[in-house]
Amino acid sequence: MFNHSIKVPRHYKIAANIFKKVATEGGSVKTLLYDDKLRHFRTNVLFALITETIKHATQIDKILESSGMLEAETRFDPWLAKVLTAELLYGKKSLPGKSKPEQTILSYKDKFEKYISENGDDTETKVVSRPRYVRINTNLLTTSDAIRAFQDEGYKFIRCTSGSYDDYLQQIQNLTEYDFTQDYHVKTIFVFSSGTKFHEHELYYENKIILQDKATAMAVHLLAPPADSVILDMCAAPGMKTTQLAAYIRNQGKIYAVERNKERFDTLCDFVEKTGSKCVQTLHQDALELKRGDYDDVEYILLDPSCSGSGMQFSVHNYVEDTRMARLTSLQEKFLKHTMNAFPKAKRIVYSTCSLYPEENERVVTNVVKTSRARWRVQDVKELLKGQWNNFGSGMYGTMGARCLYAKPETDFTTGFFLAVLDRDQSDIDRNQGSKVNDNVEAKNSTKEFNKAGHDDSKEAANNQIEEPQKEKKNKKKKEKSDDVSETNLGMNIEEGESEVNNDITKESKKKKKNKSITKEENGILESVCSDESNDIKRKKKKKDKNEITKTNGFVNTPDSDISDVPKKKKKKNKEPVLLEESQDSQVHESTEVPKKKKKKRKNNDESVATEDTEFIETTENYDLNEVPKKKKKKDKSEKPDNIATNEDDNLNVSVKKKKAPSIGE
Repeated sequence: MFNHSIKVPRHYKIAANIFKKVATEGGSVKTLLYDDKLRHFRTNVLFALITETIKHATQIDKILESSGMLEAETRFDPWLAKVLTAELLYGKKSLPGKSKPEQTILSYKDKFEKYISENGDDTETKVVSRPRYVRINTNLLTTSDAIRAFQDEGYKFIRCTSGSYDDYLQQIQNLTEYDFTQDYHVKTIFVFSSGTKFHEHELYYENKIILQDKATAMAVHLLAPPADSVILDMCAAPGMKTTQLAAYIRNQGKIYAVERNKERFDTLCDFVEKTGSKCVQTLHQDALELKRGDYDDVEYILLDPSCSGSGMQFSVHNYVEDTRMARLTSLQEKFLKHTMNAFPKAKRIVYSTCSLYPEENERVVTNVVKTSRARWRVQDVKELLKGQWNNFGSGMYGTMGARCLYAKPETDFTTGFFLAVLDRDQSDIDRNQGSKVNDNVEAKNSTKEFNKAGHDDSKEAANNQIEEPQKEKKNKKKKEKSDDVSETNLGMNIEEGESEVNNDITKESKKKKKNKSITKEENGILESVCSDESNDIKRKKKKKDKNEITKTNGFVNTPDSDISDVPKKKKKKNKEPVLLEESQDSQVHESTEVPKKKKKKRKNNDESVATEDTEFIETTENYDLNEVPKKKKKKDKSEKPDNIATNEDDNLNVSVKKKKAPSIGE
């Protein structure tokens, strides 16, 4: 009887889950093992169990089918059954647990062994023995120091052959248990004999050595970015190739490492930090969302998209459903097309997959290169490696396919891998640079035209800030000069006005004596005439006031305003004519601009100066107070300038300082 209370050991369940993901979704076993949730488990034990299950997947399926176990045990998880069978037949050869699944597998052990004995080699898979590849993390350890460290542990360093690639392949097959050598192509890769374990090595825990297969390291070797380059790793997690790139350029440059999945991104960040890859900038986003203009400085790109993973293991991916293959190839083409078009400065792209299916490799590259708007050329990898490689792409996809590289387990002693190197056409690079130069020239020209049109606000503001203080200083000087001139002229005119007023007062006094001898009737007639004339003057004056507004030293003066309110000095940018219009009974006083030229002072030969009741008048000619002005014509702008006021017969320049004007009747 089975004890249902005993649970299956957890590492068996984890191995079954990873095996299922690899078989159905694709991907790398190592990538799935780098999950943070598994950090407490011994990854080397899990890795060995999973790889053993995958290696014998085909024959395990046949064994389980012949025994009829899965049909009899319908509730048995088939993925767990395969892992337990692999452990029993090809692993530890035993199942120590007492759980029901383990006991079920043990109950069918005799049937399993009988099937193997009857079918013999027909169900066995020939497994190629691959050497152990170790990459030295030169960010933390030099290759010479690594050689000495391994020698101190008893390993023997054998120099890599200087002959051909085939000689190298023969050399690594002959490595003994304590031998190691340097890789033929990637000099930071050391090669040990098959079965050498490093999962518990001190240098491994210190991240000074990385357990990385040579095939994946070839992607960085062929990308070959120089120091100070800007590189993009579009599908970076868990960070094997990203950290190799950082070591390749000696942390001199910049690497953008992109990963969409949150858990894998966290793994990437942790690995980048532990390996001392200081030039790496991790980006948690979808690589397909990197738009043109976001990372235009990128020069070299590494693209390793999701694939079937058929090259990572030997037999688990012998068949992939058409729907899944179509979905994968569509995604791969989308990635490669985006990579070609979204980065204008990109010089080289290395496209790689861990698949051995041409549908995911040569066909994807050929289709995208032919339809891309950017001009890219597939490089001949055989030439790049100077002929020192054996497996290349299929010719069924033309010359483009034949220029690609395959790494095959049975001949190259690596995991199955595909690589294509694409270089941007030089004419396309020149065109991009030319378009940028033209854009810069057009931008400069448009800026110049914009400035010529007077629309450069910043320049105008700067000019105004410089010109305004200069203008203010000039205006102040002009105002001071004009004020001095106006004060001088005003003083002269006042003196002249005083003499004129004295003459007028003398005449008025004489007229008063004559008027006293006139009879009452004559006075009545005279008063009636004067009143009529005065009324005419008032009507004319009202019409004139509606049409004209005179300015006196910077403020508006109306007939009702008092001239005494006018300030004597008023600083103003442009000097205005000093005007005054005032009527009292039959008298009209008009004022115009004070002349700039100094006039000679008239001698005052008249009587005494006017008293407080007199009105001081500034004029250049005699003005008869009894004289009635004629009706003015409307100003014609074309005839006379604005700074000249016309009176009835003469051009008058008057400035009046009002006290109280005498009436005609006095």
